[in-house]
Amino acid sequence: MSWDDLVERARRGEGPLRGVRGLWRGLLRFYVPWPRPLGALLYAERGFRQRFFPLVLKVIYREPLLRYRCARVGSRLHLEGEIPLIIGNGRIELGNNVVIGRRNTWVVGLKGSTGAELIVGDDVSINYATLISVMNSVRIGAHTLIASNVQIYDNGSHPLEPERRLRNDSLTLAESSPVVIGHNVWIASGAIILAGVEIGDHSIVGAGAVVTKSVPPRVVVAGNPARVVRTLEDGETPPPPS
Repeated sequence: MSWDDLVERARRGEGPLRGVRGLWRGLLRFYVPWPRPLGALLYAERGFRQRFFPLVLKVIYREPLLRYRCARVGSRLHLEGEIPLIIGNGRIELGNNVVIGRRNTWVVGLKGSTGAELIVGDDVSINYATLISVMNSVRIGAHTLIASNVQIYDNGSHPLEPERRLRNDSLTLAESSPVVIGHNVWIASGAIILAGVEIGDHSIVGAGAVVTKSVPPRVVVAGNPARVVRTLEDGETPPPPS
């Protein structure tokens, strides 16, 4: 009889290990009656560790690494966790007061690229798990908010022709087109911005939208493919993206 068979029989309360099931359940119910002052001390230690250690890592390790990789980084950089996974040797510039969430991936410079650039303006927030793929140029204007799981591409990642994909051919620079995101744009969670798109100032891209064409200023776009669903008047407070 194999070990897996013994374990399975023990789970059913059978075989030579049948007593282990009750022992395991007893262990799961066991707890140590710690006094409350000790619990309070442990809880405070946990909170201190969660706040202090990331700060130390940011100051002495993470931020110096990112500043070394970028051509320019402004003041008051805020890293919410590890630095982005950066692939390629293209140029990266970050403005002042930029916030970068965890688990970002920035591909800046694919095969066939010459002079790929990712330019991020002042007061931009790039949230959790955002993917930015640059073969040519991606520019993000000041005060723009990018939510979690957003994807931005200035290229198609792979050739359209089946034969070229079979040969594992690289894209050419002519197959990419710059992406320009304007000032004070809000890109909601899960949106995808594709090559050649320009998003006008103060516009909103709804959650999960797939933007295949340029977006005028001061509008809300949503859907797949994204279309204008609302125009924002001067002074109007933008609604949450749908």
